[in-house]
Amino acid sequence: LQAAVLLSKMTIFDDELPRRNRVAERYNASLAGTVVTPVVREDRSSVWAQYCILSNDRETLIARLKEKGVPSAIYYPKPLHLQDAYQSLGYRMGDFPKTEYAAERIFSLPMHPYLDAEEQDYIVAAFGER
Repeated sequence: LQAAVLLSKMTIFDDELPRRNRVAERYNASLAGTVVTPVVREDRSSVWAQYCILSNDRETLIARLKEKGVPSAIYYPKPLHLQDAYQSLGYRMGDFPKTEYAAERIFSLPMHPYLDAEEQDYIVAAFGER
């Protein structure tokens, strides 16, 4: 069933990818200096399954977004090396400090190809409201 759904989505992929890129570019421009935004190297591309950002004030920002009815998600709450499935490898907190730093600060904003400028403005405005 999932394969059938994904197969039908392939017919609109060429249309949706540029739309996702525009959404990401708009977020990058609007959020610059507020949070750490994603960087995609010039010789690479992204399909923007999620739009993940980093903030030292993650919980406050998530709460502000929630107050305004804007969903957000923490898809990566725990670094891989600290997950139960990798416990047998013997990794401990502190073994991968950059990964741990990111896991404490990362969260995702709404991302889909049909997110219009007005909706994005509303999402971004929630960051600055106190």
